[in-house]
Amino acid sequence: MLRYLVDKGGYMMQEYIWLSITAWFMGFFPLFEIYLAIPSTMALGLDMISSIVWSGFGTFIAIPFIVYFFDFLSRMQFMKKFLLKMAKSKYSEKIRNNSFWFILIATPIVGTWTIGVIGKLTDMNKHSLFIVSAASIAIYGILIGVLTQLGIDFITQ
Repeated sequence: MLRYLVDKGGYMMQEYIWLSITAWFMGFFPLFEIYLAIPSTMALGLDMISSIVWSGFGTFIAIPFIVYFFDFLSRMQFMKKFLLKMAKSKYSEKIRNNSFWFILIATPIVGTWTIGVIGKLTDMNKHSLFIVSAASIAIYGILIGVLTQLGIDFITQ
């Protein structure tokens, strides 16, 4: 953040806050998650580290949200259909059998919302779910951030 403020002349705190909120929201939103949040916010001008941190946090926060509020969310008819569709996915059996490795590899691929629902319905230990998902999101976030930065550097040269 400090590098961002120094690079931009020190007067752009409000811009940084809006870009951080955008990264967080895009990371939290089920259709964007980390895959689009990091490249989009980097293209908008947020530095790589901030994009990874805020997008990763937005992506991760969906898992505790689902774990703790699943019962409340499943009372709403439109959410119930969405949650049950994810719970009946082909990935639920794989999580039951190979939970650690599957979640580590699949969290960013199938989405954190799907992993959260399946983890909740398979009665997976929530602390293990949180730790493995956070590690997976961090690894993929760093990978996406570095590749995006390399792409931006290549295009701007």
